[in-house]
Amino acid sequence: MANRHLARTIALQTLFEWDFLQGKKDIEEIFNYIREEFAPDFDDQGFSLELIKSVTTKQAELDNIITSFAPEWPIDQITVTDRNVLRIGVYELKLDLDIPPKVAINEAIELAKAFGGDSSGKFVNGVLGSIYKEMIKNGEKQDLGSQGIKEMSAGGMIYRQEDDGYYFALILDAYDKWTFPKGGVEPGEKEEEAALRELTEETGLKKLTSQGYIGETEVKVHKPSEKPYRKLIKYFLVEAKDKKIIVPDVTELKDVKWFSKAEALETLGYDNAKDVFNKGLEKLGLN
Repeated sequence: MANRHLARTIALQTLFEWDFLQGKKDIEEIFNYIREEFAPDFDDQGFSLELIKSVTTKQAELDNIITSFAPEWPIDQITVTDRNVLRIGVYELKLDLDIPPKVAINEAIELAKAFGGDSSGKFVNGVLGSIYKEMIKNGEKQDLGSQGIKEMSAGGMIYRQEDDGYYFALILDAYDKWTFPKGGVEPGEKEEEAALRELTEETGLKKLTSQGYIGETEVKVHKPSEKPYRKLIKYFLVEAKDKKIIVPDVTELKDVKWFSKAEALETLGYDNAKDVFNKGLEKLGLN
């Protein structure tokens, strides 16, 4: 049994007993007993206990998510095993940035099959699958490595509203094409935060507010002495409250300007940027 799978098994057994006893027994005492009884020589570097503490701390939030995606099953009517498998699965899928989504889903299904009833695996798969589809739709965490994506960037469609209509900020890139500002996502940084940071750096606009995710594109990156690789760029619709643009003194960016809707549609130099622009217009109700 793989180390992490065994660690999740210990976590599930601990959560099962704690839940079955309605939280009346100290959870670390339960954990220590189960680990000594079933895996005395196993050193998981604290993974099991950290997972247990995270799930119990976030239990109300996790239960609300489960209820939202399985409304026909009140949380207290789900079997003790299935609801704790779901709590682990939802935590790792939604809240743990270090666990790839497919790993979170597959591990939960395996736990459900091993310790639940005949239909547990199917039930857990259905709930977590629905949650993951919603995450993809909203531009949340994705398993990029399994999709062959090596690099992540974030950018935005900046707009401001005036009496005579909407205006949009575009940059002129190193290839002499007008597009949206964007840049790399730093380790531990959320995509939306990265987008706002990059947009400020590339336009000089400081009063920016994200209005949500609007789409993503993939590009193939070619660098000297490296094999080509794929990069995922996530875009957010961003409102600007100021309009003074400052062009940064960098070689990869030649200019930044405001454009009307018609001008932007005509000026955008990439088809995938035009697709993102249309999604942003739709979100603004301008299509």
